[in-house]
Amino acid sequence: MPTYTSFTCTGREALFLFQLMNIPEAEVIFAHLNDAALQGEQAERTFEKIKTDLIQDGVIESEDNVITIHPQVNQLLQGCKLSSAVMKLHLLTSTSEQSESSLTYGFISGTNMVEWLWNPEQDQVTLTSFESLQDLFRIIGNRIELPDCAEESIHTPIRKDTLQQLLALTKQSGMERMTLALRQDRYVHTTAIHELAQAFVNIQKQGQFEVSTRGMQDKPQTIHFIGSPRGNWLFIDNQEHEERETFTAFKITEEELVQSLFLLTTRSLSILPAV
Repeated sequence: MPTYTSFTCTGREALFLFQLMNIPEAEVIFAHLNDAALQGEQAERTFEKIKTDLIQDGVIESEDNVITIHPQVNQLLQGCKLSSAVMKLHLLTSTSEQSESSLTYGFISGTNMVEWLWNPEQDQVTLTSFESLQDLFRIIGNRIELPDCAEESIHTPIRKDTLQQLLALTKQSGMERMTLALRQDRYVHTTAIHELAQAFVNIQKQGQFEVSTRGMQDKPQTIHFIGSPRGNWLFIDNQEHEERETFTAFKITEEELVQSLFLLTTRSLSILPAV
């Protein structure tokens, strides 16, 4: 018996199915698609075509305006709807030739882990069910693929707006501008400025990972990270620190990043009555 099942569709089809199942993240999918054909007068015609395509593909059946979803697909969607917690990974990969992004949701419950992966460039959504959180994070770690770097113990506080400034500067590059931005941050340790500047000038990956728990009013727990041949860095929110406008930046390996994402998720799950 396979350890997981998968279903692949377009972004529009994923939105249709999420709305059909009243899954809260349908609103997020709608925003990410940013599709004019799904708005205004065109929306009804567009959704009717989506429905027809899904019927032809055997994903749904419709009789007397009652829609039935294929059992395997329905099970995946139920895993999304009934999850106790939701994690989100937004990953951007940039090379000299091209830039690609992907958005991953992990819907976590006590009986099932469902991953929702969207590649905008291919307009492809894949829903996959995993038997354990470890299996899910193994796949996520393989997908992140940070550059190989030796272990090195370097860490420093950094202002949140400094991080955003550095990420905005990456397309323009230049050690001088990166270094200046870091020197203007009174929190950044002098010994870490050169290492951070080198990493941002040569950045290849950047990502944001967050975990939220359903029914809880707390803000999502968030981690930012970058991958570079000159060093991978993890930025953790200082929520318990008196200076809440800062992150703590750590130079890390890919394995340490995946471990950090896993620990953040399990820590968020630990506050729930049952998962």
